[in-house]
Amino acid sequence: MTSLRSPARRSRLPALGVGALLVVGALAGATAYTSSQTAQTQQTLAQTLEAQLEATGYAKVKSSTYQRGLLNSTQTMNVTLGKGMEDVALIVINHIQHGPFPGFQAVGNAIVDTEVRFADPALQAKVEKAFGNQKPTIRTVVGLGGGTSTHLDIPAGTLLEEGDVGSSTLSWQAMTGDIENGGLKSSTQLSWPEFKLASEDGVLTISGMALNGNAVKQNADDPLGVGEQILTLASATYGGTPGGAQDGLDLKDLKVSSVSTLSDGFYSGGVQYNIGQLGFSGLGSGTQNLKNVQLHLSLGHLSQEPLARMVTTLQTLGQQLQDDPDAADLTEAQKKALTEDALALLRAGPIFAIDRLSLTQTGGDIVLTGKAELPGASELDAETAQMLASSPAMALGMVRVQAQLKAAEPALRELLGELSPAAAAGLESLIEVGYLKRQGNNLVSNLAFGGGEATINGQALGGGF
Repeated sequence: MTSLRSPARRSRLPALGVGALLVVGALAGATAYTSSQTAQTQQTLAQTLEAQLEATGYAKVKSSTYQRGLLNSTQTMNVTLGKGMEDVALIVINHIQHGPFPGFQAVGNAIVDTEVRFADPALQAKVEKAFGNQKPTIRTVVGLGGGTSTHLDIPAGTLLEEGDVGSSTLSWQAMTGDIENGGLKSSTQLSWPEFKLASEDGVLTISGMALNGNAVKQNADDPLGVGEQILTLASATYGGTPGGAQDGLDLKDLKVSSVSTLSDGFYSGGVQYNIGQLGFSGLGSGTQNLKNVQLHLSLGHLSQEPLARMVTTLQTLGQQLQDDPDAADLTEAQKKALTEDALALLRAGPIFAIDRLSLTQTGGDIVLTGKAELPGASELDAETAQMLASSPAMALGMVRVQAQLKAAEPALRELLGELSPAAAAGLESLIEVGYLKRQGNNLVSNLAFGGGEATINGQALGGGF
């Protein structure tokens, strides 16, 4: 275990940890470029590595040199990690062995071994000690056909930081990962068994983290693609007494998945959060325990062409700001293009849906579903859209919303009793006025909103909107 002494009043470990993860992710995927790009020169490879690193938004390449040899080349980048406050200087070195038999270890265009070091020699020495003098390895094999295969190994370690307000200990188990890119298809697999942050205020432990994903593009110019990403977490626990108050978190079996699809010229995307068990305390309401918590959201019927143009415009803007941070955010041409494409998206009639928001109590399930549409959007013109943007009340009149709450009555009474006894006491009055209706063992409420008017179970809400 090694110690980092900092004059800062608060520990920078969490911020550096996030930044390091971003950089590691960028470096691990830095050579995952398309087959058409791999046919270009090794100098272009160096430029690609640099661009991928800056794409994290957390790292800035201050300078880059490239030395080309007959069998081997070296790219050295001086990188600043951070967002302007207490930035950390890094040295990133890419050792490139050229094909067709790079280093006599594989058949391909190149092997790229990436080395990351802190520019401060004293800090680098302490980090090496934290890793037990083992080195992280990032190796990418560029195949003859242009595909890439990257393997990542981050050794286990422990790091202690001492500051004016106490000490923090960051420890982690070894992380491994593989990234495959065949040009238009790519896949990612990352595994991190445990991460722990301990301070005088408490201990946060994250265990069993894994990320798996795949993506497919229609062609090399497709800025969107379709695919799926799945993040799983076996558990996350926190216990501490910040400010003298007892706080606690116990999360188990988390699964976060996102998926995007393309059908008949329209994109659909969704994200799902599934939690097996969630317990927490210290929020002023005692200890709460929830089971089988689910939140499923989706956004569909997004027209492919205007969406792709918007993404391309925003990517261009991001590159402009990297090249010149003082440049204007948008040119007039970019503003016009984004406005026209946004209008085209609205005219296509996008649909936002809460496919499911639910949890399970002892007495049963509580489920909320709903969707929001813009039925009149197909007739929008630029002038009307601008007027609606300046008048939220008028814009709200175009929205049509449907939602349903369906809950097992014992479960709803149990939940309200835990969260707010006053709300539980008022449940019967909602049933009496018809805002909740009994259907067997369930209580049901149907909300409808359109044309500026809202109803619950068919009853108009006074005043409208």
